Amino acid sequence: MLKGFKERSKVVLRLQRILTVFARHGFYGIVKRLTLHGQLAPLDRLRYARLHQEEDKHTAERLRQAFEELGPSFIEFGQLLSTRHDLIPDAFARELSRLFWHTRPVPWEDIKQSLPDYYTARDSPVKTIDPEPLASASIAQIHKAVLKSGHKVVIKVQRQGIKDVIASDVVVLRMLASMMEKYLPESRSFNPRQMVEEFATAIDQELDFVLEATNMARFTQNFADDPYIFAPKTWWDLTHPHILVMDYVDGIPLDDIDRLIEASVDRKATAERLLNAFLRQIFEFGFYQADPHPGNFLVTPDSRIAFIDFGLVGYVTEAERQALADLFQAAIAEDIERVAAIWLELTRAGRDVDRSAFLRGLKPILLKHINQPRGRIQLGEMFTGMMNNGARHGLKLPSELFLVFRTMAEIEGLLRWLYIDFDVIAHCKAFAESQKWAALQPARIAKLASAEAGQWAGIARRLPQEVEDLIKTLSSGRFSIDFGHQGFDVVVGELHRSSNRIAVGLVIAALIIGASSMMLSEKGPLVWGMTAIGLAAFAVGCSLGLMLIWLVVKSGKY
Repeated sequence: MLKGFKERSKVVLRLQRILTVFARHGFYGIVKRLTLHGQLAPLDRLRYARLHQEEDKHTAERLRQAFEELGPSFIEFGQLLSTRHDLIPDAFARELSRLFWHTRPVPWEDIKQSLPDYYTARDSPVKTIDPEPLASASIAQIHKAVLKSGHKVVIKVQRQGIKDVIASDVVVLRMLASMMEKYLPESRSFNPRQMVEEFATAIDQELDFVLEATNMARFTQNFADDPYIFAPKTWWDLTHPHILVMDYVDGIPLDDIDRLIEASVDRKATAERLLNAFLRQIFEFGFYQADPHPGNFLVTPDSRIAFIDFGLVGYVTEAERQALADLFQAAIAEDIERVAAIWLELTRAGRDVDRSAFLRGLKPILLKHINQPRGRIQLGEMFTGMMNNGARHGLKLPSELFLVFRTMAEIEGLLRWLYIDFDVIAHCKAFAESQKWAALQPARIAKLASAEAGQWAGIARRLPQEVEDLIKTLSSGRFSIDFGHQGFDVVVGELHRSSNRIAVGLVIAALIIGASSMMLSEKGPLVWGMTAIGLAAFAVGCSLGLMLIWLVVKSGKY
């Protein structure tokens, strides 16, 4: 019980801190609309209310500053938001993208406390660790080290206490998301609660370094036949859920163009290999590195490309891969109706969608990009436009597919950063053709048929037992059907609030009417010619009535 009280106290204190920071950065109006301004100190409420009345010119910048001040959880959440061009305005996406570049290193003494004792003990397999970080991120820091065997490695260490901080912040974010949907109707279009759940899932992946190590191993196995693509070797005996040890790769990050030019790196060939690697990951393996930040790739002196970060990965089913391939081919062929049909299928559109309006919005987006010279076509911008058009008509991609489009858009930007004249369309089309022929190979058909047969065999094995369970449930009379209503809890809450106000209003009205009758009875002590008890009851009823009116006006819902 004491532990639960401490946890709740930590959440409350963190919530107060978050609200104070947002209010100080000019978001007091939103805090007030969420009915959480009572959590602020009285003097702070007065000060931030005055700030809120000032002209608002830099909302996106102030939001980014608030996220920076609130620390790792909100920096990571802001990074996630910056990629959701389909949900937030471009100005906010651009400003929040700066969070990728503003991470202050943690002092070595703090990082050292996160290492197990045997990393620094006399009999440790680690000989030396460089206190100067190679890189610093919001949840971890990377240091170069040398093992006693002479191998050069890098140690990725989570910041001390980061899991507890993020767990507490996720609780607060869930609370804020629920209140946003309840009190800010305009926020419901981008589904804050779903956004927070996506963030919680992604951050759980990034915090598990053993999972990241297994992702690296899977990537290595997938690209065992590619001489130019690899991931560093993991040192499993030194790797833990909060520490990842892997080979040091002597290479140049893709975001350091000056060093790439100085080293005479063939940037066009590098771009081709990188694109081919991502296309294979998505369309061949259905498993891909989903954070194509330039700093996550190194070019070695022998022209190989090292993928060095697998904290965030994506998965694509066979059916989704086929749909994505069909979508791309239809877009290139300018078959707009086919593109619309595939998009509606991917977003699981309901009957209430205005398909004609969706198609009218889609046409100018596709025609604008497809009719340009190939070197000028930007797939990322085209897909973003398609997502925005879909969102306007209530069509949202599942988060797994959105991650694919976001990753492809970022890859395209990275490729053109490497080689400005890179023809993404030509290479994608060539890859699609090769995949089409590969799909017709007997070995591939046999593999798919075997997988399908295995699935049907599993269904056939489970079917008798499941039918028997269903019959038993029906016979026992315990069969029930649950209907889910999206957003219905908000409606129920509003109905409860309204009914409570009506009930209180009726009680107050009855009190006032009864008191009025008592005042005229001329029985008992009199005040100003009216019964004292009746006068007192009338005063109480009027006070309660005024209080109810004030609460209704304050809520802004009347």
